[in-house]
Amino acid sequence: MNESNQAQRDYWRTRLAWVERQEQMDLQLGVFGLAAMEALGDISGTNVLDVGCGCGHTTLQLNERVGSGSVVGVDISEKLLEVARRRGSGAIEFIEADAQSHAPQGPYDIIFSRFGVMFFADPIAAFRNLRASTSEVAKLSMVCWQGPEQNPWMTVPNRAAMSLVDLPPRSPDAPDPFSFADSDWVREILEHAGWTNVDVTDFRTEVKIGGGVNSRLAALHAYEFSPVKAVVDSDPGIRSDSVVDLMEAALTPHQQDGIVLLPGAAWIVTADN
Repeated sequence: MNESNQAQRDYWRTRLAWVERQEQMDLQLGVFGLAAMEALGDISGTNVLDVGCGCGHTTLQLNERVGSGSVVGVDISEKLLEVARRRGSGAIEFIEADAQSHAPQGPYDIIFSRFGVMFFADPIAAFRNLRASTSEVAKLSMVCWQGPEQNPWMTVPNRAAMSLVDLPPRSPDAPDPFSFADSDWVREILEHAGWTNVDVTDFRTEVKIGGGVNSRLAALHAYEFSPVKAVVDSDPGIRSDSVVDLMEAALTPHQQDGIVLLPGAAWIVTADN
């Protein structure tokens, strides 16, 4: 396995917030996944591979749409897949694998992903590998984040915390949530991997941070998934409650009727085999 992807596997072993807060995350991110599903049109009777399926929310939704078809979920994190298997009640196959180097046996008519494709060490190799597991008429539909400036739902709480916490600079070459922010780069990756008719569509919405909660609970939720937390955990001189207080103060002006709402922007990317 590529060393960087091994680092991703190690990272997801420790990200228990995705397990503990999976219902909140589904509420927060669900609209983005549904947009990518709608871009496929009618998928009844098809065989689908859900890449980076996590706790299985999208896999279950896809399973409702395929009818007599089938859905397989693949993820690098066994911790998340344990939740997915419980939610699937044994009716859906979930496989622990690195989709960059291993794609479960197909052929698949659909490759789908909700925010599960931005962390490949070699994305061209990954999408070439995924394409190799598809049928001749296969389609791809995925959703990935636009840049930080287009996603204040992430940046507002994180930047507020930076008055207490020094975050390491982003590496332009390292995989992270914004790896696919450049739509031209996304097209280039997929075309080099052999996909055709690549289309990248701007999708924007208001994100309910924490799935629809007040500013205090939204701050606690944002903290759990923020890069700030790793710094705080490693520095006993920084109090986590002080950081959460800063996040709450930044989020409170964006609270409406007890729910924190901030803009979010993603790319809905489709392509053909």
